[in-house]
Amino acid sequence: MSLPPPAQAPLDPRWTVAQQRLFDSPYRLTVFWGANGIGKSMALAELARRALVGGLHWQRPGPHTVILAGHTWIQLGVTLRYLFDGFPGVMPALSPGWFRPGVRYESGGIKGQRLQCYDVVGGPGKGGELRCGTFQAEGLSGPRADVVITDEPLPEPVYSELWPRLLGRKGRMYEGFTPTLGTSGDLGYLWDLVDDPGRPWAGEIQVRLDMDAVTPRGGLRPRPWMDQGEIDEFEAGLSAVHVAMRMGRERMPRTDTAYFSAWGPHLLSDERPPDGTPVGVGIDHGSRPGAQRAVLSAVGGRGLQASVWTLDEVKGDGRTNEDEDAAGILAMLGRQKLEVADVDLWVGDRAHHGDHRGGVKSNDRLKQALAKRLGMDTTRRGWSAGLPAPLRQMRTPRKYDRSVWEGVDIMHKLMLGKQPRLHLAPCCVPLRSDIEQWQGGTTDPAKDGIDGWRYAVVPMVEGERY
Repeated sequence: MSLPPPAQAPLDPRWTVAQQRLFDSPYRLTVFWGANGIGKSMALAELARRALVGGLHWQRPGPHTVILAGHTWIQLGVTLRYLFDGFPGVMPALSPGWFRPGVRYESGGIKGQRLQCYDVVGGPGKGGELRCGTFQAEGLSGPRADVVITDEPLPEPVYSELWPRLLGRKGRMYEGFTPTLGTSGDLGYLWDLVDDPGRPWAGEIQVRLDMDAVTPRGGLRPRPWMDQGEIDEFEAGLSAVHVAMRMGRERMPRTDTAYFSAWGPHLLSDERPPDGTPVGVGIDHGSRPGAQRAVLSAVGGRGLQASVWTLDEVKGDGRTNEDEDAAGILAMLGRQKLEVADVDLWVGDRAHHGDHRGGVKSNDRLKQALAKRLGMDTTRRGWSAGLPAPLRQMRTPRKYDRSVWEGVDIMHKLMLGKQPRLHLAPCCVPLRSDIEQWQGGTTDPAKDGIDGWRYAVVPMVEGERY
């Protein structure tokens, strides 16, 4: 038997129907999932504020303990900013005196206290506590809580740790997120709970990206924060693999299409970049046979105005060593009438330790092999000082949660529009095959070429050079 819905409250002109449904949810476990751009972070911040003061329809009088968690501090910072600083015309900033002097939101997090457990010392929630942390934080385990709010889906082990913290207080849990390729495979337990008719205390609030989802209701005149044109443009820029998830229509990605759905033969071109365009080499160290990849690209401009010319590539022939890799990279540069000193950015993958048949790879080993090929004596101390500065300080790619998807989304956007800003040389046959076949799998061999490609292009599009 389903829980009875709460009494219908008047529509607040600051909130959409979907956001109000979250505040009024009848479930002990509420899964608030849907599209990007529907105001999830702001709604979760308002949910936390109301929970701290006992303002949710199901709460009893008295101080309350609220756990606010996210996958990373960077992601959680958006919700914290709304909670502490508010948003003009929608959420008021927290009144002074709620927390101890000096506790404030600043630079993506809460400052003024070492421990992430904040006593509510004033205001209507006096006596309560706000506990913040990431899913790996020790502070999330142990204490009981009245409310758990997360701005990303909880991994099953963390859910199993936090759910018992609500026992004895008739507490509730709210998980808000947009399904992504990086999370979709790990949420089977959550969908099983929501879909099980034998668990009426668990339910979902699904929100599709449409005008209703971005229009606060209850005022004299609707004032959406996005128009239909923006929604259409957003959808047009998404990969076919996850457009349904990003638009809030489906829980899972498509598995019958390539990730780079905007790709087409029209992007093949022998066009050369203007003289002086910065050049970068991205390298994916592969210990498996044929997995070593290096891709040469030129990038002009930055951000939305960037243009990319991918000029050449090297794919390892079987299981290669660092000397063979260095020879292939130098040959690639030679084909494009370039020298090592002409490369403005080198980005090489993290070290591979290989297996029992070899395959050890690293940036340092590759640099030494390149130096030997260039005629340098690498037995002498300080030999690397003779390398051009960009090669001497070869970078490793920034890897963080969902960095793969952020990077390939940038690459995909370069392919869009009537005048695409990405040009792939016809000689890049293996990379073209990877682009056409890759469906987003992190263990797919096609990802090797995609990684080597994006390692240099993405930071250069974002304005990074040596």
